[in-house]
Amino acid sequence: RFNHRSTEKVYKELMLYLFGRNINKYHKFITGQIKEFEGKTSEVAA
Repeated sequence: RFNHRSTEKVYKELMLYLFGRNINKYHKFITGQIKEFEGKTSEVAA
């Protein structure tokens, strides 16, 4: 099934993708682009 890509590689790529998305989300929180949870922004930034 995984002749051209090992499962480990796919797993690493997925983790990097999800990690990058989370970083982007929290970056928006910190820079103030998203103001949904104003009570939690200080916790996220800390």
